[in-house]
Amino acid sequence: MTLERAHEAGLAAIAGHDVAALPGALRRVEETSLRAMAAVLPSTGVAARHAWLVDRWRAALEGEPDIEPDGGAPGPEFEDAYATLGFPPAMARFHRAALARLSGLLADEVDVRQLLFGDADVLTALAAYQDNVFTGYLNAASADLVRQAADATPYPLRVLELGGGAGLCTAAALAALRGARYEYLFTDVSRLFTVAAARRFAEHPGVDHALLDIDTDFAAQGREAGSADVVLAGNVLHNATHVGRALERIRWLLAPGGSLVFTESTRENHAILTSMQFLLSPEPGRARLGSDDRRGPAGAVFVDEAGWCAELTGAGFTPPRTLPDPESPLAVAGQQLFWSRRVE
Repeated sequence: MTLERAHEAGLAAIAGHDVAALPGALRRVEETSLRAMAAVLPSTGVAARHAWLVDRWRAALEGEPDIEPDGGAPGPEFEDAYATLGFPPAMARFHRAALARLSGLLADEVDVRQLLFGDADVLTALAAYQDNVFTGYLNAASADLVRQAADATPYPLRVLELGGGAGLCTAAALAALRGARYEYLFTDVSRLFTVAAARRFAEHPGVDHALLDIDTDFAAQGREAGSADVVLAGNVLHNATHVGRALERIRWLLAPGGSLVFTESTRENHAILTSMQFLLSPEPGRARLGSDDRRGPAGAVFVDEAGWCAELTGAGFTPPRTLPDPESPLAVAGQQLFWSRRVE
């Protein structure tokens, strides 16, 4: 398995996009988000469960001392930037609506789920959030690594996908596996997604689906030790309450020498801080994600690259190899692919 080939597959998947324009477009969206944060922060009407998010806003603004508050509606360049980043128009509309209602969101007077989903299908709305140049590249690169593993395995490759969600990573992997021998298990913690996946991928041979919670012992959920050759996880592992323990469960699931291929954000995105991350505020009585692992002291949602390296090696994996190259415009969003093997 080579990252070079995976990288080329990722580039091929986004061939119609101007990669060089990504940093400027992302900066426009993030500056708009920072100005909106600065305009709202004097507000005292913050629901207790969103207090952590306000702390993250303050930390973001401390790193951007030249940002001036501006609570006004962004201009049409906002939609242009989202289009350059490869998002469908629905994502720009959602973020614009969230920016206009930040005070209400913080006070829990507005439900971000209503802004995101509205009357639309949940899967369609989530796919809009996940469909962009960065994830297009990473999903294709991840899928190519899975195909390389299939080509190198003398028996049907056993793939287990964690947190399959709306199925974008799944679709890329199954397309790459066309003509190969494989057994593919799509899993998610929600029956909504497993049922949808069963319908969407019904015509693909060798695909099954099951409920699986990354925060719970896998054996207790019917999984067997060493039953997967590849574990695939697209932007899901940060949802673990404790990433180290989740990685230990994944290692248990993998066969000797098996691969973990996953994608993750490794830095906070200011646009997400003013939109999607409201979904991560815990309900009363529930712990916040990462409150018990290395993220806890800082209140961060995402683990940086050095943190993932430490967590992986500590859980019994090889030091990860990553994409994209840090100097690539594709690296500007902090979204990365990690490939690591189980150590014996």
